Amino acid sequence: MRRSGDEYQDLIAWGAALRVIQPTSDVTQLEIEIKGVGNVDDVVLRHRNRGDRFGQVKWATRTAFTVDETFMTERTGQAKSLLQKLYASYQELRDPVRPPVLELLTNRGLDATHPLLGHVDGRTDLLVPYAADALPASAAGKQLEQWATHVGCDRGRLLEMLTHLVFRTGLTVSSERDRAQVLMLAAGLRHGDDALRRGIDAAAAWVRGGRRIILPSDVQHVVDQLALQASDPRAVLLVQAIDRDPHPEDATESVNWVDLYEGDTAATRCRPWNDADWQTMADELAQATHRLETAGWRDILIRGALRQATFFLVGTQLPAVRGTTLSYIQSRQLWSTDTARISVPAPERRHITTGAGTDLAIAVGVAMDPAEGVVNFTRAAALPVGDVVILTPGEGAHDQVIRGPGEAVAYAQLIRDSVRAELERHPASERVHLFLAGPGGLALLLGHRWNRIRPTTVYEHLGPGRGYAPAFNIDA
Repeated sequence: MRRSGDEYQDLIAWGAALRVIQPTSDVTQLEIEIKGVGNVDDVVLRHRNRGDRFGQVKWATRTAFTVDETFMTERTGQAKSLLQKLYASYQELRDPVRPPVLELLTNRGLDATHPLLGHVDGRTDLLVPYAADALPASAAGKQLEQWATHVGCDRGRLLEMLTHLVFRTGLTVSSERDRAQVLMLAAGLRHGDDALRRGIDAAAAWVRGGRRIILPSDVQHVVDQLALQASDPRAVLLVQAIDRDPHPEDATESVNWVDLYEGDTAATRCRPWNDADWQTMADELAQATHRLETAGWRDILIRGALRQATFFLVGTQLPAVRGTTLSYIQSRQLWSTDTARISVPAPERRHITTGAGTDLAIAVGVAMDPAEGVVNFTRAAALPVGDVVILTPGEGAHDQVIRGPGEAVAYAQLIRDSVRAELERHPASERVHLFLAGPGGLALLLGHRWNRIRPTTVYEHLGPGRGYAPAFNIDA
């Protein structure tokens, strides 16, 4: 019977194997517990155009355990510590032409109180440049000197190793399962729990059978043997808006705006520090989607942590009128723009007259009824809005109104048609002010079909009682 740590490594290995068959990946092969690479031999990815990646997988029975000083430097008997093993492995693999990337892959989190480990860069997962900038007399500088003494080198040689050591921490079983299922979906494979289990078992069989080098043909053999192929591959568009993704390398195209946002956590990131960065984000997304379409991709899987307005923007950048199909995993269900619709009742429309202008405000309430907050905001912000139209489900707004992708597709179409009908009633309206409260996947589907509408400003909710911020302007 394989232990939990072995099963965790099998899961990570299966995720790595899926990278081998990605159409746009430059990964040429996977190696598992390969000899000749020191202790970073658990999962090795060989790359065609850049340095190879060498992974050391470390499983903890409880995620409360952290990557701390003891974890890095403790020795058992005559065995080397983890830090000593990593340093020795780097010296064995050191190559100035194709520098290796060492990865510590673990479900542990980082010790936030440690003078060095508490400062791993959230953007790069590296300790450098923080460690390199540490003054010798500082706590970080003294810790660095202790580490150098521990591995038997000087500060400069240790920093060279740390420049190439990536701390991939917090990789929980659930997050790695989700990642593997997304990669299976992107590869056009069946991606349910049973299909994932079969893939993980295949990775375990490679290890048990002594198979150390896994080529694309080996992965494809498993796919064929298990009848996993379900459709053509998809591109992956990763939008890191309010939080970073642990595997940005999986994406065909990606954008990263986390540092543009106010707040230290995903929950508190609602708006950028500078309002001009809304346009920066829109421009960067337009460039990424243009590259996807130029490369010939028409079936695109959306990933990332993003809010309502950003979901909507993504949909508008890859619209239905250009023949694009978008997919997103919403609460473990695949919501695709080409899913056959399931008939649902049209949303109810309520009108609140504000009389402040000729523009039209649309408040879409699915998870909650946003009427009071939207009306208060339009008045406080002196928006040139004559009418606020509230669209809510007939059964009332709650978080289980939309039960699946077919209903979501139908509801997105009905919302769009309701907005068109309102514009017929308000021909003088030059702009739509759009407020959304519902599943992110619905905002994506709605943006995808937002055609034959007036120019639109979509707003981001800042939290109860805090109003909204004008986010993106869309020509529609």
